[in-house]
Amino acid sequence: MNTSTMQSTTDLEIRPAEWEDMETVADFLRSTADWYRPFLDEEDMAEHDVPAEWKQENFERRDFYVGELSENEEAVGTVSLQYFGDFAYVGYVYLDADHVGNGYGRQLLEFAAGMASRKGCKGVALIAHPQAKWAVKAYTKFGFEMVAEDRSEVLAWNDGALEPYYEEGFQLYVYWLVPEDQR
Repeated sequence: MNTSTMQSTTDLEIRPAEWEDMETVADFLRSTADWYRPFLDEEDMAEHDVPAEWKQENFERRDFYVGELSENEEAVGTVSLQYFGDFAYVGYVYLDADHVGNGYGRQLLEFAAGMASRKGCKGVALIAHPQAKWAVKAYTKFGFEMVAEDRSEVLAWNDGALEPYYEEGFQLYVYWLVPEDQR
């Protein structure tokens, strides 16, 4: 394991996910799938219900990290990163539903921003559905700004980098790592 990518925080130890972790990662997504069901298109629910092929496909194309409680190594959340030009893309930041509200999501986002900064990125991007008010609130409190809400704007962003990941109705948020005059 590459220890240069590990980060120890007050509550979480964040480490690169291994293949054996992917069922736990999938369980994090499944634990909150019902939160999304009232407003997502059924075809987009597959990203939250997590079919069997999801693990292999996503493990190959994203860098996943697992957050574990320092005191007992219980896995409580995950964050995934991909790099598109000057931006890191957070495709997934999920906690087990039993661990929401304890600051672990913030720690995972801090980790993602740190990784992106070390790679020289200008910002961290993610997409969120406006009806996922809990997520939007957490992202904006962290410092993310909505930069596109229209489907065509989201899909055009960064030369269409997010087209394969777009879910209907989602908006684009960016957490800037550089001052405005360097964007």
